[in-house]
Amino acid sequence: MATDVERSDSSPQAYGWLFRLRSSTGFILATVCVSFFTDAFIYGVVVPVLPFSLQDRSGVPNNEVQWWTSVIFGVFGAAILVTSPIWGWVADRTPNRTVTFYIGLSIQLGATLLFGLAEGAWVLVISRLFQGLSTAIVYTIGLAIIVDTVDRDKIGQWTGTAMSSLSFGLIISPLIGGIVYSSAGYMAVFGLAMAVVFINIIMGLSMILHPSYEQQRPQKPPTALSGHEPNYEITNATRHKNGLLTTHIVDEHRSSATTSTIPEVSDVLLDAEEHSPLLPKDEKRSPTLPPVITLLTSPRVLASIFGIFVNVCILATFDGTLPLFVKTTFNWNPLATGLVFLCLAVPALAGPLVGMASDRIGPRWIAVIGCAATAVPLILMRLVVNDSTEQKVLLCCLLFLTGCTLVLIVSPVTSDLSLAIEEMENEQPGVFGPGGAYAQAFSLLNSSMAAATVVGPVVGGWLSENFGWGTMTLVMGILALSGAIPSLFFTGGALFKKQEDRAEG
Repeated sequence: MATDVERSDSSPQAYGWLFRLRSSTGFILATVCVSFFTDAFIYGVVVPVLPFSLQDRSGVPNNEVQWWTSVIFGVFGAAILVTSPIWGWVADRTPNRTVTFYIGLSIQLGATLLFGLAEGAWVLVISRLFQGLSTAIVYTIGLAIIVDTVDRDKIGQWTGTAMSSLSFGLIISPLIGGIVYSSAGYMAVFGLAMAVVFINIIMGLSMILHPSYEQQRPQKPPTALSGHEPNYEITNATRHKNGLLTTHIVDEHRSSATTSTIPEVSDVLLDAEEHSPLLPKDEKRSPTLPPVITLLTSPRVLASIFGIFVNVCILATFDGTLPLFVKTTFNWNPLATGLVFLCLAVPALAGPLVGMASDRIGPRWIAVIGCAATAVPLILMRLVVNDSTEQKVLLCCLLFLTGCTLVLIVSPVTSDLSLAIEEMENEQPGVFGPGGAYAQAFSLLNSSMAAATVVGPVVGGWLSENFGWGTMTLVMGILALSGAIPSLFFTGGALFKKQEDRAEG
């Protein structure tokens, strides 16, 4: 649908209110947020279902269920980690991000369909591999679309909204999956996932990106008063000794004439060559390093990547350890286990507000406070050791505080990544080549998230199993605190450089 509009040469007003709706900033941003939520939802909705379906549908022995579960989720993260930079590179070198986004949605549909109908364990692995591929595309292109669409002073607000949609989908989906599976079975979970995917695809196919809208507008509109293109003719040019030309300019469609004095073209070019050459003598060299490598040399970019790694790693660690902990400590059933994740999910809804604050006061101190404050409730979770009402309330409160502090990390570091690219382009124009590097930068962010989804459950589970819940939460607290260091020095720009600039000013 969108491609047909893009090929048309007629005015955008001809498409009426529906076209304006589909190309509006609000609809584009809503589509990206729904895509993020959908991808996170179909990832997490099978978390409580997979151990049962592997035994019941795939015939996997009980002693191999954990291994197959790890492989299925590990392949998902590995696919994102490997393919995100590739799709970022492709997106930055294609004139229209819509096609790439459609590819991601198509793969998402196929992967979900395959996962729902699969019975063999290896087919589940393959379907999860394709889902990881679609996630790499949707997240990378989605964030790039946001940067392309919104004004610079609203990047934090909308990236925060998108990442909050992702976090909310990631946390709420296991609860919904567990409830649906317990009441209606496996195929009901699959049907729910497909319904969400279809809604996402309908919105994606309806979306018209802003460049398409711009192509419909006439580049040189007629003159408002006359309704015709002005056609000027220069007559009676007279040379003066000072190198200037007196010209008589006549509009063929009007009876008026204008007399002006302009420099002769040759003199203008000679003066430009002497004082402000069009091409400097020391021409800027074409970028010799791939944009991804150039991005990785920036401490500011690395601070954003590490900040998102810290955030997702903590959430992923809870995915792998919290259900088992509350089961063994409190004897909670799957429904109660899913409900406890609401303590982490609800604060994620504040992401847009955090993004707005980041746009207003800057991302540095919000990210620093978020990382440092997250360490406190994580370390205090070691106090939860036995089955009592007070301990259950304490755990829920600490989880809620953790959710409130984690939301302070995502929006600032995500929006600052786009600002870091802008700073690098301003300092070294053309450093990323003609295609820019926004999509490739967000692909690095995506790869960091993928690595966190692998590292968090594996390392967290190993620590919890071998050294106990208290040690695991302590290590997570230290990890959160470590994220404050690069955020302090580099998020929002180099700290000491800004102090030097203020001193010079």
